Amino acid sequence: MADTLAIFLTVVGFLLALPALWLLCRGLWPDAVEAATDDCRRGLLFPFLAGIPITVTAFFATVAASKALGPASGFAAIGVVCLFVFFASVGIAGLTGAIGARLPSPADIDRPWQATIRGGIVLELAFLLPILGWFVILPSALIIGSGCACRTLLKRPKKLGDGLDGNLGTA
Repeated sequence: MADTLAIFLTVVGFLLALPALWLLCRGLWPDAVEAATDDCRRGLLFPFLAGIPITVTAFFATVAASKALGPASGFAAIGVVCLFVFFASVGIAGLTGAIGARLPSPADIDRPWQATIRGGIVLELAFLLPILGWFVILPSALIIGSGCACRTLLKRPKKLGDGLDGNLGTA
């Protein structure tokens, strides 16, 4: 019983934290997220195809880190997964913005970030679907997110700030 409750609360905590992570990405790198949103509005095939090699690389880096580093291998593998999810979250924030923009609200005029919240809630509820959500939609969102983030970095490298000079992506 306690194990089931621990797993349930971990999943609920993860699902509550994801929209906050996507909003954090939108707040830190607004130009990158807007570029990713535009990329997702044009279609999801190219971001998906661009994200496959990144996701495969992250997977094999996680496997290698979990085997090669001895006692610290668990921490290294978790670190690789966290970096990948954080990188993909920039693109997923764009994906949720594109989904939310297709579900318009009059409140978006004053608060454009609400489209990200709305799209994030819809995407998270889709993650909860048994089988389809767990094994198709969630991995596809990570792949599309990493592809969008990569395409955004490659398309507009001079416009996007890195945040180190006080410019958090607003050129």
